[in-house]
Amino acid sequence: MQKKILFIFLIIAAVLLITLNVSAADSDLDMQGYLEKSLVENEEVKEAEMNLEAKEIALAKEMAEQEVRPSPLLLKKAETEFEIAERNLEITRDQVAKNLINEFFNYYKAENSIAIHQKYQEILEEELENIKEKYEQGILIKSDLMQAEVELKTAASNLKAAVNNKKRAEFKVKQNLKMDYEDQLQLNFRENRLKNWQLEESLKKLFETALKKRIEIKEAEANKELQQINYRLAARDYRSDLDAKEAENELKNAENQLKLIKDKVKLDVNNKFLDHQDSTAEIERYQKLIESFEEALRVKILYFEEDYITGTELLETQVDLYQSEINYAHAQIDYYLSLAELYLSTGDFKEGLNYENK
Repeated sequence: MQKKILFIFLIIAAVLLITLNVSAADSDLDMQGYLEKSLVENEEVKEAEMNLEAKEIALAKEMAEQEVRPSPLLLKKAETEFEIAERNLEITRDQVAKNLINEFFNYYKAENSIAIHQKYQEILEEELENIKEKYEQGILIKSDLMQAEVELKTAASNLKAAVNNKKRAEFKVKQNLKMDYEDQLQLNFRENRLKNWQLEESLKKLFETALKKRIEIKEAEANKELQQINYRLAARDYRSDLDAKEAENELKNAENQLKLIKDKVKLDVNNKFLDHQDSTAEIERYQKLIESFEEALRVKILYFEEDYITGTELLETQVDLYQSEINYAHAQIDYYLSLAELYLSTGDFKEGLNYENK
């Protein structure tokens, strides 16, 4: 009987374990899932949504008012104000999304750094033992030993800083997701899929997309239309010349703002395009540096084993490779971040983010 109870208990435990593992896998968030959940919880987005709801109510009231007091211009004004609120919500979501993406990649930048710092702490511990042995044999001088101790301490300090950076980034990501501090964060970077995420459009095409899709332009166009309505209302109601002049100035200002926003959008896209090119060049640069330092280190290890060079000379190359690997890991994350920011600048981020189907 006891064996049967134990058998049943083991089966239940196994089922629970499988269920927990499946649930954990299902709860993992990739970048798109993280963005969607964080945007739903964001206070700025909620405020813009409430403003949109208020304009929707105002539009409904105006439509009802049309039954007793028809006024096409007032109805058009209410419709335009509702459209502006819609655009403002989209702009708010884009601005918040930009910050969320930065925080997502900061988390993974810190996580990648930890692995590299751990790796080099172990390497430098081994190097310290090798140098200590040669020092005790009288082959190396004390400065070599002290330099090895300094580099190991530096690596340990870097590791601690990276762990704390990850904790800071994790805390912020949890805040974005409205998670409790003690909740387990489960993000899935899926870098293997992001490798297919590349820029395929020319700068000219990116300009065209931005001018069609950037919400700021649509909002400015709606505002221009609103000011045209206000100007016509002022003229129709036979207001004073000053009121009419004020409405005319508001219309001219709206037209000027539309031109300015289009110029700013193109400047933004151009800068993000160049930033992305810079990030690509940085990756290539650090790849070459790593190859160069790996070869230099291979040769210096041989020289060190034959007592042709000092421990300090060996450590210099080891540290150069260490720093290059850190920079390369950061450059890879910065590449994805620059691509995300470029697509955000065109107003076409959702299409750009659809890397899994490319």
